[in-house]
Order: sequence, then structure tokens, then C-alpha cells
Amino acid sequence: MVLVTGGTGLVGRAVVKELLGHRFKVRCLVRNPERARTLLGPEPEYVAGDVTDPASVQAAMEGVEAVIHLVAIIREKGCQTFRAINVGGTANVVRAAKAAGVRRLIHMSALGVKADPRRPYGYSKWQGEELVRESGLDWTILRPSVVYGPGFGFLDRMAQSVKLSPPPLVFYPAVNILFQPIASWDLARCVRLCLADAKLVKQSCDLGGPEHLTYREMLVAYLEAKRLRRFPVPVPLGIIKAVAPVLEKVLPDPPVTTAELRQLEEDNITDPAVVEKIFGFRPTSFKEGLERFTLP
Repeated sequence: MVLVTGGTGLVGRAVVKELLGHRFKVRCLVRNPERARTLLGPEPEYVAGDVTDPASVQAAMEGVEAVIHLVAIIREKGCQTFRAINVGGTANVVRAAKAAGVRRLIHMSALGVKADPRRPYGYSKWQGEELVRESGLDWTILRPSVVYGPGFGFLDRMAQSVKLSPPPLVFYPAVNILFQPIASWDLARCVRLCLADAKLVKQSCDLGGPEHLTYREMLVAYLEAKRLRRFPVPVPLGIIKAVAPVLEKVLPDPPVTTAELRQLEEDNITDPAVVEKIFGFRPTSFKEGLERFTLP
């Protein structure tokens, strides 16, 4: 039995599908079991609760052999803060696993996180990593670059930018940093392979797809996949940083936040062959991946 937290998210859906496809028994800790059942189907077991509720996390651990901890937020809203979810939620999962005698923990982090309080999201993910590293469990930390696939995520933000731009233009941040997009199904395969690979215990793995791409290159590939005739127009980052606080006030769900802009200061990449070296398969290219599902 494998417990998955965050099973209804973009990565979680792919992980649950991957595990079920290889005959694992899966249990999901979810806030709304009925909604989760419509997304994930009847095969998994569902436990109502969330990672901020220690009692529900403990109940979900009963009879579990491994935990895949995926829950995290990239934007704060109300009581759902980085501290409460990314740090406190991870602490609850670690404590519950130890109390239940569960040894194996796979923790999903993010590429490039570090102990830098100026970047609150990345800092919270780094704090979560520290809790996992100090847990005494048989942990593996996975740090992917940009993840895309079916479900709300990176491509939805790109689609939002397209919709907010006046045709035939589409505005994008004028940054030259590099990303290494990885498909959710490839990341899910890495998660599954971790469960059976003792060499990855107490290891942190930086992950990404097979290519380094700028935001503009990803945007052009997205427009081509959507068959949209738009002309990308770079907008200086300084202008976006000035506008972002205003958008945060007037839009309930802006295309970018001030905190997210702080992540656009350095490359988000690793070795393009890293997945093949560690897990023995070549992940999908970005253009190929965009053709495999309905784009937002």
C-alpha cells in the first residue's frame, strides 16, 4: 500500500495512474473524496483530510508501506501559506510516518530551492527538504524543473497570458534564463522507479526533461501546438515587476505574482540526460509532450 498526498494535483494524477498501472495499491489523502473519485477513479482508497490536520494524516498511514508526499502550494491564499503547507504539512507527514512505522518516503521538491528567505516559495520548499533529510526515514527527494501535463499548472499560466494579450500579440517576460520542462507522466515514472531502487535511498535527485529552453521557446512551441497565430513580444522584467502588485490586487488569480517573479533570476536546469542516467529512460521532449494531451 502506497499513500499519496496531493493525488488530485497535476503530478499527483500522473503518479496515481502510474502506480495503479503497475499493480500498486494506492491510498490518497484528499480533502474531498467524492471530487477525488471523479478525477482518479474508483481504484484508489480515499481518506478524508489534509496535511495540515495531523489526525487525518495519521489515520491515512495505517497499513502503509511507503509515502509519496506531493502536496505543496506555489501561491499563498488566506490560511494556505507556504509555512503552513510546504513546511508544516511536510512536518506532519514525517511525524505520522515515523509514528506508524513507515520507513520509505519520496518527497517532491523543486529544482533550485535554497535557504534564501527572499524567495519565500523556494525557501519553504528548502525547509521541507531539511525536515525530510533529518527525519531518519529512508527518503528520496526529487527536484524537478518546470512540470507540465494534464491538470492545472504551468501551461495554464501560459494560456492565461495569451488570453490577456491583445491579438495578434502575446506578451512574455523578457528573460533569458533556461528551464528544463519535464512531462508529468515522466516524473511519475521516476517516482515509481524510486520505490524499488535502494540506491536512491537518502539521495536528492535534480530532474528535468531532455532539453534546455527559454520561456520564449516554450511559448512558441505552445502556440504552434495550439495552432495559434500570435507574435511573441518581450516585456522588460522591470515593467512586469511594477505591474505585478497591481494585478495581484485587481485579479483574483493573476498570471504572475511578485513572489514568482523572484524565481526568474537564474536558470532552472540540470543535466539534460539526468533522467536517463538515473532511471534508464529518455523523457519526452517538450514539443512531443504538448501533442499528447488537450492543451489549456
